[in-house]
Amino acid sequence: MKHLSKTELAVLAGKSVYHSLRVKSVLDGMAKTERALKPSTNTKLGKRVTSGKLKGFPILTLTLEERATCPRSCAHWADCYGNNMMNATRYKADAALVEQIEADLLFYQSKYPQGFLVRLHVLGDFFSVAYVAQWAKWLGMFPALHVYGYTANQPDAADNKERGIGQAILSLREACGIRFAVRFSGSFTDSFSALSNDDSRARDMLAEKQAFVCPTQISKETGKLAVKGEATLAESCGACGACWQSKKPVVFITH
Repeated sequence: MKHLSKTELAVLAGKSVYHSLRVKSVLDGMAKTERALKPSTNTKLGKRVTSGKLKGFPILTLTLEERATCPRSCAHWADCYGNNMMNATRYKADAALVEQIEADLLFYQSKYPQGFLVRLHVLGDFFSVAYVAQWAKWLGMFPALHVYGYTANQPDAADNKERGIGQAILSLREACGIRFAVRFSGSFTDSFSALSNDDSRARDMLAEKQAFVCPTQISKETGKLAVKGEATLAESCGACGACWQSKKPVVFITH
């Protein structure tokens, strides 16, 4: 009888491969200077926005538990890149986390009153309509706050929970624009989306110039800069800015 691997067990259980080692609740205790919203140290993201409308904004990140907070319809449910992120601390989606995020946002509003950008989510996803509503509340409370990211929750999903979350995200994005620039992963019905180059429909859109390839991936894979008209630099997300500024779908070479 075949024994399931750790990854296969995690996929079936709907949690991280590193659930027992790298998932923590804020209630477990936070180090003296620890925050759930952390300054970016990721070279792909960059530490700061260096071009475009949000130039000068520091980039912060939030990491939740993959699969545990994601819709099962996600195309990368089984092969999530979190499977290879052994050292990332994932925060448990609970009331204590919400309180911690609000405290963190208060800190960063004071520190960066001209603006800061939060990447949601390095791992994980929007896990409830109430959680989306919290971000709506925080956007009202903290004028410096700007958000960008991607979600697998679709506003036209068959699943009631996923559809409710997706519709809440869509409504908030339509209300806030660049301050809540969250793209729908895999959507061909919403132009503010994130697609995979593995899909022939996405490749057709690229050929017709209805979408653009992630400039950072172009830079890393070919050494070339971004697609004309979309960005001038592609060394990092912060140097590009197309994902929160362009209204066209972004196509990822790998996701």
